[in-house]
Amino acid sequence: MDAIELKKYFLRIKNFLLSSRFKEFLFFLIFFLISSVFWISQSLSETFDVELQIPLRLSDIPSDVVITSELPPYVTLSVRDKGTSLVRYIYDSEPVKLDFSYVDYDIGEKSGKVVLPMNDVVKKLQSQLLSSTVIVSLRPDTLEYYFNTGMRKRVPVRISGKIETSKEYYLKEITLSPDSVDVLAPNAILDTLTEVFTYPTYLTNLCEDATSELILRRIRGAKLIPEHVKMYVDIDMYTDKTITVPIKGIDFPQGKSLRTFPSKADVTFRVGMSSFKKITEKDFSVTASFNDALEREGGKLPLHLAACPDGVSNVRINPDEVDYLVELTYGETENNSEQND
Repeated sequence: MDAIELKKYFLRIKNFLLSSRFKEFLFFLIFFLISSVFWISQSLSETFDVELQIPLRLSDIPSDVVITSELPPYVTLSVRDKGTSLVRYIYDSEPVKLDFSYVDYDIGEKSGKVVLPMNDVVKKLQSQLLSSTVIVSLRPDTLEYYFNTGMRKRVPVRISGKIETSKEYYLKEITLSPDSVDVLAPNAILDTLTEVFTYPTYLTNLCEDATSELILRRIRGAKLIPEHVKMYVDIDMYTDKTITVPIKGIDFPQGKSLRTFPSKADVTFRVGMSSFKKITEKDFSVTASFNDALEREGGKLPLHLAACPDGVSNVRINPDEVDYLVELTYGETENNSEQND
């Protein structure tokens, strides 16, 4: 920008400042500021109710004392006063606060509950307020804390909620680390406490192993160490397996034995992949009963699953009925065997 253009620029500014339009704007601005100051001063002279968040602290706690259920971090104080006074509480560099000393309420007990007298609370508050300020309400209306000097109990952790896999999988194992926690609390709580629970957790349609951090449900008056645990969910995929198992006769009297056709049956079952190779025909027992043979008096003999290992499901026997002979195991057998048609 050369000297001529710069001179023209300043000339336009000078003409605007000397114009009637600018004078009107300046007059309006001054009137607006005066009105605003007047309105604010009028408003601050009126009486209002406001809520203040007052910090709350418990100090002078001995090193051997554990506060198992603490005071709230603040209280909500509702006060009434003129606006000019209330502004002081909002913008004061030294705000109102509540500071209580543990020593003032220590009566030598090893554990228990302390309820701060509301008279003490109101007195501490009133001493920091202006004489014109009226306390309307205080929340919460009860201030208490629990303390402990070493009394504790180890209890197991239980999972709350629901954990499910998709149809092709199953829950192999759920473990917690740690599986139990220390509870610091008064005897009245420890005597009846047998377990602690997590906050509800919901895992559905799982198709792979999962890890999750669970928060323990709080107990009033007690402190949990630790306050959270890790959950490890181990899942496995289902698969079908078929093995051939010999058929055994049971309840047959002495001198008689069973012969079936066929002599073995196929057992099909559902099992997890991790146990697929571990399960053999020795883990199953397929039987046919002498009592069934007496009741049937011919026809086929039903088969029963007498033994089955853990971890298998949906077990089927094929065939589930067989042809059979009841044979004598001594003397002549040629004319004393019974054969079904």
